[in-house]
Amino acid sequence: MKKKMLGILAVIIAAVSITTGCLVPSTQKPNAVIKTDSGRDYASIDAKSVSFDNEAGPLTMNNQASFDTIVFAGKVENGNVLGGIRAQGSRSFDLTKLPLPQRQGSLLIRVTSFETYSRKKFRVTEEDVIYTGLVVYNLDDPGDRTNLNIFRGVDQTQSSFVYATNDSRYVLELRLGSPTGERIATLPPRLENKKIWITPLADGMPYRFYATYVYIDPRTNEISSIVPDSKRDSDMAYPDSDNSNITPMVFKGPEGGAGVAYNVSFVRLINGSPQGIQFYNAATILPDQKGIRFTASGRQAIYELNSESGEGGQRYTSLILQFTRGEQLTLDAPPPVILKPGYVYDLNVTQDYTYRLEERGKKNRLDDARINLLFGDT
Repeated sequence: MKKKMLGILAVIIAAVSITTGCLVPSTQKPNAVIKTDSGRDYASIDAKSVSFDNEAGPLTMNNQASFDTIVFAGKVENGNVLGGIRAQGSRSFDLTKLPLPQRQGSLLIRVTSFETYSRKKFRVTEEDVIYTGLVVYNLDDPGDRTNLNIFRGVDQTQSSFVYATNDSRYVLELRLGSPTGERIATLPPRLENKKIWITPLADGMPYRFYATYVYIDPRTNEISSIVPDSKRDSDMAYPDSDNSNITPMVFKGPEGGAGVAYNVSFVRLINGSPQGIQFYNAATILPDQKGIRFTASGRQAIYELNSESGEGGQRYTSLILQFTRGEQLTLDAPPPVILKPGYVYDLNVTQDYTYRLEERGKKNRLDDARINLLFGDT
């Protein structure tokens, strides 16, 4: 598998040098501030050229780390630099500056530490990536947005890490603490021994990591999250700085359609009311599949709700729709609300602030489910 990956890299690897000015939009013409040099596995950047200014665009990123970061689309050596984010800051990015081959698609965002550039004489490789996130975009829909959070527990010194291998044909989202926990890394299919830089816990305990696998429905551009039919694909690891002390976590994923299972239900919130809605489970505001915690009037979004209580479904007693002007609806009709794993539910909210929750059936288990990532990841 490593030989196969090296063969792919030999085709796509290029070094880039940003020399003057700000990052400019890509319009099928060569980017004036990027010069490629084939045969190199790193990006070389003039730090003064990286823009930290907010842009109008469908991707918003929140930098929860305590240091400035630089954001790439795809592998760093491809040179698709989107810009920088200040420590504890947020900003949006304009994806149309990228050489996107289609108006809808998916790609992996990579983030590196700004300090790493200084320490390595402004050269960075894939090993220096501190965060990866999945972006599924639709440039034909002005309301389509993705929100990503850079994990606050990233090891700024890049001295402590764990290894993870994605041995599946799907994109792997690695989560902390539970199958629906915080996403700390995203691995493309068949990636071996990825370093994940993470600060050790103060109490000396290991982290528990859970794997969720993702594919995109080519008909609808909707995201589906799946797990092996065992419903648990987790491992524990303690971050270390010595390679010899670290055993890679290997996540094999589902084996074909028959081996696919679900540990979440999919609630499609269709907001026909005059107000925006935040969807709560008790006191927690739920994010949709793209990390947005708000569904505007006239929009719809898909929420994944934990459903690990067996095929009979999980009972929910505190699902609440909070409207922007303060009104609330509690989902209690018909009582109780039970959501079954792998099932799709339409939650229709009407103009007069009533709702209807309807089961639409179980998601198809696609034997040929794939995800096609841009910029060299598949």
